[in-house]
Amino acid sequence: MADWNWMMLDRFVYRRDDDGFADESTAPLRATSSTSLGQAFHLAIIPAEPPAISRLYVRWPRRTTPEDGYETDLAAAHHDLLLLRLTSIKELNGSPYRRYTQGHFICIARSDPVPHLQLKRLPVCTIPMVVPPPCCNDDDDEYNDYIYSYDDDDNNDVVDHHNDDDGDDTPNGTMQQPRVFFPNTVGLVRAKSPLKYDEEEEEFAVALLAMINEIPGTRMMEAEVCVLRSRVSAHDDDGTWEVKKIPIQYKNYEYDELHDWSIYLPLGFNSADAVITLNRCICWVNYNIGVCVTVGGDILKYITSIHTDGELDGPLQPRQGFQIFSHTLRTTETGEMKWVRDMVVTAFDLWAHNTSGTLPRNGLMFPLVSMDDPNTIHFMLSEELPEEGDQKIKKVWLVTIDLVTKMVNSVVPYITGYADLGGEDADMVKEKSHRLKSFLPSEFPKFFNLTRYWSTH
Repeated sequence: MADWNWMMLDRFVYRRDDDGFADESTAPLRATSSTSLGQAFHLAIIPAEPPAISRLYVRWPRRTTPEDGYETDLAAAHHDLLLLRLTSIKELNGSPYRRYTQGHFICIARSDPVPHLQLKRLPVCTIPMVVPPPCCNDDDDEYNDYIYSYDDDDNNDVVDHHNDDDGDDTPNGTMQQPRVFFPNTVGLVRAKSPLKYDEEEEEFAVALLAMINEIPGTRMMEAEVCVLRSRVSAHDDDGTWEVKKIPIQYKNYEYDELHDWSIYLPLGFNSADAVITLNRCICWVNYNIGVCVTVGGDILKYITSIHTDGELDGPLQPRQGFQIFSHTLRTTETGEMKWVRDMVVTAFDLWAHNTSGTLPRNGLMFPLVSMDDPNTIHFMLSEELPEEGDQKIKKVWLVTIDLVTKMVNSVVPYITGYADLGGEDADMVKEKSHRLKSFLPSEFPKFFNLTRYWSTH
């Protein structure tokens, strides 16, 4: 394996059930596992040194229906672990609704005797989610439409209404439904890095931020977090999910936003914008985009790129530019955490040092901080192309900038144009051209070289 310490993993998972799956000569890092229903699948990773993009491929066996493995998501990463979520769909007889079955897997970077992958299946979470009674939200049509869509005799296996005669401890008027792992609600933390071996090295935890509730009779809020603890060396399905109630510390002016989360979070309408692992803590971030860990996961940075014309994205208006703000999370003398602004760079600073051929005059999006250098930022830059027939896509580049020198280190094509629609990655082009996403930073490559690491330490 190469010597780089981290990778930028494309959140688009390349499903290739036929001959398009990467062969072993191209992708020697591969593994096989099966879902809790016994459906086998194959996985391969092609790592690349940033700013090149790493890829994850999934293959399901022949005769697998499209509903099996309907969606594969890269949920989280920490040290030598990746968290994957596989979603399958089952039609419910006599009902317009469908049941989503979700399974989670840990992908582990191994180095002994040679670099390879290992997949560990996590147990399915069978703890139902108790949804507050709709009467508490009568003024919210969207909430009630969602809840009442399950109020059907044919769907009693999906949602269970509770009343005083049920003989259990479930609050009166609430409803139970299968616990859904929505995007940006699940985090992963490794107890210790394998580079710091001790008795805790094997432990990891997966945590789902399921709900935020107001404690009755108070203005205090608490988070419902569903947690699984296990060990990397354990067998498939090891560990037990448990629900924890964790008090939330917040300022008075933050109450309204937390209250909004309490309504929409269980429905997946208002998930966090990102989930970050900082040291041994999982952080659910609601700062839009641009919060990243760097320097081996010990420093948290917040990078924003704001158009001076007031637009969130798209082409810049004439004589307009953008500003890049860099903040670092610090701990004050009183123990509080505070964002400290450490740098501001304008578009005109960058354009003065880089020609239009080097840096296209457009806004920068989806900042990602290098895990090696907190001053090196990777951005995405897009440009709308003229329509061709009934097709319309964007041209996309990855731009790497040193905020200190204000120089562009590299510009790498990501989507080059309509010709890509005729290539093997047409599915990625169609989705990412219209729904750009940030990349998932991971230290995965570092841990393929542990044999060499321990021989020199």
